[in-house]
Amino acid sequence: MPRIHLLVLGKGVVGGQLFAQLASERDRLRGHGEADLVLVGVVDSRASWFDPTGVDPRSARDRLRAATVRAPIGDLVQQLAALGNAIVVDCTGSDAMAEVYLRAFARGVHVVTANKLPLALPYAERTELLETARRHRVALRYETTVGASLPVIGPLQDLVRTGDRVVQIEGSLSGTLGYLADEVSRGVPLSIAVWAARERGYTEPHPRDDLAGTDVARKALILARELGLTLDLADVAVEPFVPTELLAEPDLARFLDGLAIHDAAFEGRLARLRSEGRALRYLATITPTAVRVGPIAVHADHPAARLRGTDALIAFRTARYTDSPLVVQGAGAGGAVTAAGLLGDVLAIARAQRDG
Repeated sequence: MPRIHLLVLGKGVVGGQLFAQLASERDRLRGHGEADLVLVGVVDSRASWFDPTGVDPRSARDRLRAATVRAPIGDLVQQLAALGNAIVVDCTGSDAMAEVYLRAFARGVHVVTANKLPLALPYAERTELLETARRHRVALRYETTVGASLPVIGPLQDLVRTGDRVVQIEGSLSGTLGYLADEVSRGVPLSIAVWAARERGYTEPHPRDDLAGTDVARKALILARELGLTLDLADVAVEPFVPTELLAEPDLARFLDGLAIHDAAFEGRLARLRSEGRALRYLATITPTAVRVGPIAVHADHPAARLRGTDALIAFRTARYTDSPLVVQGAGAGGAVTAAGLLGDVLAIARAQRDG
């Protein structure tokens, strides 16, 4: 049974859930001979701690709160690598992680990430990440960058590896925008729906960061690159969920007031859709030639029409799945499901270690 040493980057919602799952599942995993998962360090933007003997994950946040110094991540990766069987787990949303990954790979350390930004870097930089991991015979696993714990990246890679020809991928890839689309399609005013989503913690601190569609564009780009498309983020056609002029307001209160002014016009559009038996959904559409992200009116028989709340859906239409697409659907947002996806990727690396 392999002993796996974990250095976790980030201790927010996802990191906290990961600590809880490590604490609750470690004995069971050891008992079944799966892996001995040992948390040896945590880093956030303020401080860090590292203990090569490992600590109870339930105390990870307290240890970090008590820490007063943030060691250079490169030094921590070096200490981690010395332990062997090591994984860096990225729970951040930082745009500076690619260099950390490269340092980890060079020292034989695997990386598991929920952070979309390194995978949405310019194509050459993303390629360097994958090739460096391959050259050093370590894993870069990023299943949770699209769909939280839903199996999306793995099945798509299997389709491509086995020679299937992907004709189209269509997906509702944002739990936040899925929730908003469901609410407004049922008659809730746009401004009220956005306010409620923010109160529930579904949105970024400023909801315009969700409504702009950029996060969905990054996820779509990650999927498109799995098909071999040599695209960058600028190549993704993005239509925001709301009119572009509304997104220019940096002040949150004025932004919400602007949405309220737009409520009547938005509701008029939704009323027409409802009278036609259609619903509004925010979808990514990926084909071998183009990637588009934006609001789409779907009929009742469309797979996305039945989505409720923050559920995500990805439909693969391929040469083998022609008449009936391969559909993956389920909870697509939330700290617990994202942490579970990260833990699944960690266990996949441990399994490969165990089975040699």
